[in-house]
Amino acid sequence: MRFLAVLVASLLPAVAAADPIEISATPISSFSPAGETSFGPFEWRGGLELSSTEEKFGGLSGLTLSADCTGLLAVSDAGRWFRGRLAYDGASLAGMSDAELAPMLDAKGRPPASKARADAEALADLGGGKYLVGFESRPRIGTYDIGGSGFEARFQLMRSPGEIRTGPGNQELEAVGRVGGGFIAISEFNADAQGNIRAWLWNAGRTAAFSVKRREDYKITDLAVLPDGGILTLERSFGSSLLPGMAIRRFAASTIADGGTVEPELLFAGRAPYYAIDNMEGIAVCTKDGETRVTIVSDNNFNPDLQRTLLLQFAYTP
Repeated sequence: MRFLAVLVASLLPAVAAADPIEISATPISSFSPAGETSFGPFEWRGGLELSSTEEKFGGLSGLTLSADCTGLLAVSDAGRWFRGRLAYDGASLAGMSDAELAPMLDAKGRPPASKARADAEALADLGGGKYLVGFESRPRIGTYDIGGSGFEARFQLMRSPGEIRTGPGNQELEAVGRVGGGFIAISEFNADAQGNIRAWLWNAGRTAAFSVKRREDYKITDLAVLPDGGILTLERSFGSSLLPGMAIRRFAASTIADGGTVEPELLFAGRAPYYAIDNMEGIAVCTKDGETRVTIVSDNNFNPDLQRTLLLQFAYTP
């Protein structure tokens, strides 16, 4: 009987229990050594450097915040959920509590079978507790019903344009979102014939394949949809011989046309060490104190000795 019980248990889907972890959230007092607070349309609202002795923490690549800017949910490129609650001191980001990690489950209720299948890079809040997730190394897009099933939610594959699954290895799907009644996805560096970055907008079987104009050596790592429907792109410049760079640009969904190229407006560009910038990979939009807040997170590549997990927040005024 005991053998039978063990056998049955081994065949049951894994339960994705969330593990509380200790997070050190060190405030970042300034985004500029000169103490500047305004950066074009962005006004500094504080930042945190996140660290933990838990070796599974890190690799944050997709980010969402609750409507009131307190609930944080992120995905890591090791196939894990990360959740925490943000605290504020007046208008400024000041701390984090209630941090926890949980494995992301596949359609059969099990953690991904390999690192390649665990490579979650993009996250978007669909409302009602449902989230859209994009995976890169084995490109696919699907939903998780976190509101209904918590971290036991299983991956539900979504139909998406086939071209999303093309492009150079590890430079494919990086950003997903919901625009109106449809969906948008942007690659990291699946380049068209002109060297611009391929992207897709689709709904009800209709797809517009377009490109986003590439500038300098920046590559797109995430997107966020603003309350007015505008689209922000987060872009990074990162490499062993480069100082880390970050750019934020904006374009309107109305400029998307099948076969066309959108040319986003530059809102901010900067490089370390003059700014608190690392390998920036996730961007989210929320509202606090009547302000549209833009929050950005970096991926430390599970290399805390050389890289940092930074959480930066700004008020955005178009």
